This record gives sequence, structure tokens and C-alpha cells, in this order.
Amino acid sequence: MSYPKFIFLLLFLIVSGAISQVSAQTSADSEATATSDLVVRVQSFFNNLEDPSVNAEAAFNDLLNDSPLLVKRPEQLDTFVESYKMIEASYGRFLVAKQVHVKQVGDDLTFLTFLYETERFPIVWRIAFYRPPIEAAERVDWFVVRLSFDTKIEELSNLP
Repeated sequence: MSYPKFIFLLLFLIVSGAISQVSAQTSADSEATATSDLVVRVQSFFNNLEDPSVNAEAAFNDLLNDSPLLVKRPEQLDTFVESYKMIEASYGRFLVAKQVHVKQVGDDLTFLTFLYETERFPIVWRIAFYRPPIEAAERVDWFVVRLSFDTKIEELSNLP
């Protein structure tokens, strides 16, 4: 191999590596931004639950906007609201919600776990967000595909 071809090949490899690194960094940055946006969305939901001027049904409806959970079973909203009211009656007033775990699976599925602390007991909230892969020019926003909350706090010790 001649010296100029070697230099050209070396420069090509360096530029290719730099582009690959920038692309990976851009992907990581966009994943972090998406996760941050989802965390803010869930924190807003918890703030709405705490706000006396916002009823629980409106708070859940806002979080579950465009969710297939409600499209397939509209009565699910009532179930979530009633379960939440039972937690509030049993464990007291909401004090603070803390994010305890985030797990991304690929680019389009994110699991968030929060510890929702009340006056008498912590509640574990698990929320999974999904967005379909890009197929069109306009990307669909994230929506909730799984929502659960319970008092199984010991499961938090098994998180990675």
C-alpha cells in the first residue's frame, strides 16, 4: 500500500469513528432527554393528585392520555381512581414522590419506578411508557402502556 493510500485510509477510519461516536452520543442524549421528560410528566401527575383543585380522575386522565389502557377498557380509569382513593384513605396524605429506578429497553420502551411517600406508608408506583418506532415523518409521543401501584416495597430491594 502506498503512503498516500495509507494516509487516506487512516483519515477515513478516524472520521468514521468520530461520526459513529457523535451519533452514539446524540442517541444517548436524546434518550436522556426523553427519560427526563417522562419523569417530569409523572412528577406533574403526582403534583396534580396532591392539588385539591384537581380531582384524581382528571390527574389520571391526563397521565393516561392516548393510552391503550383506556381505549380497550374505559372503565380502567374508574378502577385506578378508586384504588388511589383507597390508598389515600388507608395510608394518609401524599408527602413526596421520589424516582427510584429507570430502565430503558431499546429506544421506545421506558420503565419508571417511584416511591410515593404518604403519612403512614410508602407506595410503589410502576409506569411503563412506549412510543412506536419511527415510520413516518411525525413521531407519536410517549404513552402509558402499564400502570400499577401497590405496597410491595420489598421489591425495591431487588432493583439493579
